[in-house]
Amino acid sequence: MLRNAETDGDSRSILVPVGRWRPVIASRKSPRRTRRDGWLVRTRNAVIPRGRRLPAWWLACVLGAAAGSGRLTARAATATAAAPAAPDLNEAKANMLWNIAKFVEWPALPEDKTTPLVFTILGEDDLAANLAGLLSSRTVNGRPVFVRFARRPQDAKGSQILYLAASESGQISSVLAAVDTSAVLTVSDAPGFAAHGGMVGFATEGTRVRFEVNLNQAEKNGLKLSAKLLSLARLVSDTPGSP
Repeated sequence: MLRNAETDGDSRSILVPVGRWRPVIASRKSPRRTRRDGWLVRTRNAVIPRGRRLPAWWLACVLGAAAGSGRLTARAATATAAAPAAPDLNEAKANMLWNIAKFVEWPALPEDKTTPLVFTILGEDDLAANLAGLLSSRTVNGRPVFVRFARRPQDAKGSQILYLAASESGQISSVLAAVDTSAVLTVSDAPGFAAHGGMVGFATEGTRVRFEVNLNQAEKNGLKLSAKLLSLARLVSDTPGSP
């Protein structure tokens, strides 16, 4: 709703809103604050005390700090996203053993590709879990892989690959003696395993994984290892006192 109003010294009419925000006095010469203006002033004074005005340089510093903080946060997030993930050494070893098996010939293994390659795990450790998960879903030269867990060394007979977990590191000699006359590729992550009567051992150098091969032990048990495989391996011999 609007009505006409006259001001002192000016006969022209102006429209004055009538309602909740009606001005107390509407004048072109000296306009007074409305109730809405009063609310804005009170709000401003609650944030900035009356009579004080923040200098321009202070506002610039605040805005600059906020922008700088945003840039640092963005850079940190970018650096975190760009940082390469740490390599999973157990996964690398599991894949390495899977590829090693492709270059090994077992004399007693039937030519029928439907006959599975038996992979036995003796004991428990983190690598054993990786090996079981990976090899059970892969094939080796077209053959399926049958993974089984054993508790006694004699249970490893009849398998093509035997992995000795860390929990069995104290009885390596007895385990190797149990399969000494079998064409079983013995593998372990124990330090110096290949040099102490085993056939394939893993060695970690920083973030790299290498494998060691004891060719004498493999050939003594009737296994044939490809020359391509041997060219990538670190060849070791039995140390004195090895089984």
